Amino acid sequence: MVRTLTTLTVAATLVSNLAAAATTQPGTQTGRDQIADERHAITLVARADIQGALPALATTWQQKSPGLLPETYKGTHAALEEWAFQSATEAIDSDPRRPHVVEVSAAPHRWYGLTVPGGRAGIDNPDTLYFVVPVEAASSYILTGKRVSPGPVDSNFSLMPADLSRTISNIAQSQLQIGPDGTFTITLDRTPANGRPNHIQLTGDAGFLFIRNTLADWNTAHVDEFAVQRTAGPPPAPPLDDAALAKKTLALLQSVFTHWVDDYQPRIYGAPVNVIPQPGKPGDKAGFLVAQRNALGHFRLGKDEALVVTYNPGGAAYATLPVSDVWGITPPYWTHQNSLNNQQAARNPDGTVTVVVSSWDPGVYNWVDTVGLAEGFIMARWQGLSPKGEPAVSTKLVRRADLAAALPPGVRHVTAAERAQQRAQRAAGFLRRFQTRFSG
Repeated sequence: MVRTLTTLTVAATLVSNLAAAATTQPGTQTGRDQIADERHAITLVARADIQGALPALATTWQQKSPGLLPETYKGTHAALEEWAFQSATEAIDSDPRRPHVVEVSAAPHRWYGLTVPGGRAGIDNPDTLYFVVPVEAASSYILTGKRVSPGPVDSNFSLMPADLSRTISNIAQSQLQIGPDGTFTITLDRTPANGRPNHIQLTGDAGFLFIRNTLADWNTAHVDEFAVQRTAGPPPAPPLDDAALAKKTLALLQSVFTHWVDDYQPRIYGAPVNVIPQPGKPGDKAGFLVAQRNALGHFRLGKDEALVVTYNPGGAAYATLPVSDVWGITPPYWTHQNSLNNQQAARNPDGTVTVVVSSWDPGVYNWVDTVGLAEGFIMARWQGLSPKGEPAVSTKLVRRADLAAALPPGVRHVTAAERAQQRAQRAAGFLRRFQTRFSG
């Protein structure tokens, strides 16, 4: 018991501090840009014109999302606040003639003396950090990067329109050429690659370079370092004032909202509940990573129910099974184990991974905690795909009394102390994302 309380205390302390020691200015320009944009986004979202638009969106969302549990609707405003913060961050960093690299879709965090609200949207992955760089076809850019080993298990550089609704082109991890010292350079301009490595041709509908870094092991893997330089193009126009940025924020928010309620939700709710379909082909879902296979399902669980889910990595370097709410926002994954990838989870003898998805602790190592959500989404992902592998997933709804019989032989169980240690390790891994970044 003493050990359990100690590890829980460690986890709570880590999360509450969230890099409180890093209160000075970041040592890199990328870090200073990040902090400045986050500080600006906080003030922008607080404007009356942005806050005043949220109630109408909440009403529309509820009208277009009938039949959900009554408690689900209570989270609408909080979800729209996160969507608005992401839209504001993108609007602030949307000038392709003054580009910089900014992390988006991030969980709430505190660093360099700034407390930043969540800005998660689009079914964020707890293992993935997302960055945007504004670009246009009239300009040329050089993105420089530095990878420290061990680096991300997967990384992708996707050219997307301003609303991030689809992928125009993509450089996958397997295509990225990295020097012996870990550095790499990506060029972006309107000319075709013509055999040049690490090149993206800019098109007229280009709005952002969207970067994904996926970390399988939070406690050892390093996030790539990025910087961008605009090397040619027309002179910049005067920066937008806050009134114009607010209009841009609302336009981005409306676009994300429309795609979500009109395109994504009907497909998810039109499928059977508590069933995760088999993964589709890479790139078969607009807006999602084209180098990924994924399977998206809707869960609804009673207080004594659980989903037993088994997924086959299928030779992929990375596979994961996280839960989110119905707005595509993950619960607090820094204090709860609401996702498990194939490096974090205990495997079955045949290489598959069986997890228990529930609001109550089933006492098994591979617990995916819904964090009190009675319903939400499960989006299994496979990245670093093998041409010979075949990812697969199966689900079974069980009552608590029947769980033991539904689990495979030899499943790994945990004590209360071991569960607390899992949480402490997770909190420490999350903290690494914000403790040493941008130190210079």
